[in-house]
Amino acid sequence: MTLPTDFAEHCLYAPDAWFADAVEQLDADCVRVRTDTTRLGPFVDAQVVRRGHPKHVPGAVMVQLTGTLGSLHAVYGLGLRDHVGYGTHIKSARFPGLGRIGPAMWAELKVNRVRRLRGRVFTEYAFEFWQEAPSGDRVPIYVSEQSAIWMPGELAETTT
Repeated sequence: MTLPTDFAEHCLYAPDAWFADAVEQLDADCVRVRTDTTRLGPFVDAQVVRRGHPKHVPGAVMVQLTGTLGSLHAVYGLGLRDHVGYGTHIKSARFPGLGRIGPAMWAELKVNRVRRLRGRVFTEYAFEFWQEAPSGDRVPIYVSEQSAIWMPGELAETTT
């Protein structure tokens, strides 16, 4: 399914920075999207190809995509349409495989914890991004645990 038509109204980034082409799951516990790795823009275009260093899905794209997944979760999983959010910690991150340009990449957010305190919502997420091998096996290319804070815009203005 395509991304929700009103997501641009609520997301903190313009569509060319979403790096998500289709939503496969979107609920309070999990967000999963598909990414077209041939449409990643300047991060890939700027890569210098050398022997042993092919063009690949850059780590910067994957970290940015965690923000898109978090925004989707905040807006549609938690109903926080008039909120702003910030990543607060990347507690752990691994790049266990090289993301290939060409095959689709799947990116998944799973909710580990949600806490509400004084108008703010604190979230802890587990992320896994993968591509399919020719054998059909899932090949992980990014795995992390990250946290974020979401708050109404007027509350954010008083804390920044």
